Amino acid sequence: MPIPKPAAVFDRIHEWDELTRFCSDPAPGLRIGIVRGRRRHGKSFLLEHLCRSVHSVYTLALQQSRAMALDRFADGLAQGLGFRVGRFTSWVEAMDTAADVLGSVRGDATPPLLVLDEFPYLVEHSPELPSVLQALYDQRGPSSGKPPLRIILCGSAISTMSTLLAGDQALRGRAVIDMRIGPFGFRDAAQYWGVDDPETAFLVDAVLGGAPGYRDVVGDPPEPGSGEEGFYAWLARSVFNPSHILFTEPEYLLAEDPRISDRATYHAIWEAVASGAATPTQIGGLVGMDAKALTYHLNIMRAAAFIRYDQDMLLQRKPVITVADPVVRFHDLVVRPNLVEFEMREGRAAWERSRETFSSKVLGPHFEDMARQWTLRHGREYGLDDIGQVGTTTVACREHRGHEVDVVALGRGSRARDKGARITLLGEAKATNKSRTGHDVRRLEHIRDLLSAQGWNTDDCRLAVYTRSEPAPELAEAARTGRTLLVGMRELYGTG
Repeated sequence: MPIPKPAAVFDRIHEWDELTRFCSDPAPGLRIGIVRGRRRHGKSFLLEHLCRSVHSVYTLALQQSRAMALDRFADGLAQGLGFRVGRFTSWVEAMDTAADVLGSVRGDATPPLLVLDEFPYLVEHSPELPSVLQALYDQRGPSSGKPPLRIILCGSAISTMSTLLAGDQALRGRAVIDMRIGPFGFRDAAQYWGVDDPETAFLVDAVLGGAPGYRDVVGDPPEPGSGEEGFYAWLARSVFNPSHILFTEPEYLLAEDPRISDRATYHAIWEAVASGAATPTQIGGLVGMDAKALTYHLNIMRAAAFIRYDQDMLLQRKPVITVADPVVRFHDLVVRPNLVEFEMREGRAAWERSRETFSSKVLGPHFEDMARQWTLRHGREYGLDDIGQVGTTTVACREHRGHEVDVVALGRGSRARDKGARITLLGEAKATNKSRTGHDVRRLEHIRDLLSAQGWNTDDCRLAVYTRSEPAPELAEAARTGRTLLVGMRELYGTG
């Protein structure tokens, strides 16, 4: 029988189904699952509710010494079982005892489950732990005929968690689930925050993204209809407030990765990327380091999901590096340059100076990203039935010195950078309050003609204009006649 998802768990339907299927599988022996994701994305919340729904033991590791961690594990095991099992002197003893005891008290509904949350904290002082779990699996795996047992390893240090199953690691080939818990999509985030107004939802998402944990520390969103003053008041009591936990959020995010010690360099990389540097050479020029010297730092930030490498959809060129977290981008562009004034609680002037930066370098890129998400996830609502990979590209043009295209979608059966790919959509996305006009449609038509002349298949290519403002009459007419697809805020958020 399916295990019902608790009402307190918002969304996460697919994740819940996968985890409960893993936990309720009656197959014999030990099976291991990996759950990873960034801080404040709701991993622990989800696993705690999972443990309440099945016969299980949930343990949360802290940054402690080895001896203290073993004692804490023993206490967590005792609390979950309802009786004490003694103290442990090694992880071999701890895991063997846990497996024996959990197997002996198996319930009738589901196999016993053991959750080791914040697993990287344990590995930091006990690097042998993955090998201990490997040995446990080899002794009690599916082919052993031993009673069923499920173990889930969870953690926020993405670079550590993502390497647990790498080629030469102890747990390679021994896990059946490797689940990444990400932020909510922008529509789900709006629903989670309880915001019905698309403009307010967009502003909140541009600052904090879809991490559900931020609502717990921020509280209510800006009051819909409160305008710019209401939005500033919301910022002033949260990310602009030196007493608020979010005022130093990037510091907490960097602290997740045990390999990051020189945080100043990583902050500098974040700032450079947020400011528009998109290649190692450009980043190195701003940071003051040679591009080759940055390779190690960039690889760590990429593995930790602090930055993204976005590939051009059509051209074989170097990927564009972007900041992964909206809250980091906002901090680096608005808060950190005005840190002294915010610390002195004189943020009004700093905010006014930063308005143009906020509009062009925060709202602009975020709106473009939302347009790509909408095309991929929700475009079918408006007849976009053949959407495969979605991204961006640059199109060469002698007349205009090239064109940057905000949204490019390929057909489902097409591969990026394959000249035989079918381009099924070209889109322009603008977050400014300036009304979009027929010029945007003509520009897209010109780009489509250029791509066709270059050999790309654009026979079924739709044109789309994504706009935050009301369209000019000419653009509205082009949308009415089917010349272009017009996607406004109501369409983006599904309220239109």
